[in-house]
Amino acid sequence: METLTLLQICGLAGVAGYIGSFVAVQFQLLRGDSCAFSVLNILSASLVLISLTEHFNLASAIIQISWIVIGVSGLLFRLVRRQRTNDKLADYI
Repeated sequence: METLTLLQICGLAGVAGYIGSFVAVQFQLLRGDSCAFSVLNILSASLVLISLTEHFNLASAIIQISWIVIGVSGLLFRLVRRQRTNDKLADYI
């Protein structure tokens, strides 16, 4: 039996994160627009991307990088929107 390398374990953990976050959204344990969902997807994509350093695949790397960029952008969008909402509420106090 082949011993798993640390990079393979990273990839498997990333896959588990992707599947786990998708299952959590489907069973309404997480909301698809939540920060937790975005963070889980960013971490999962990062782990899979790290695993690609062992056996590089350009198409997979592009998908993972895109997922990371989209996830970080979504988090920033939510933070900015939350800040604007808090600023508007402060005007009424």
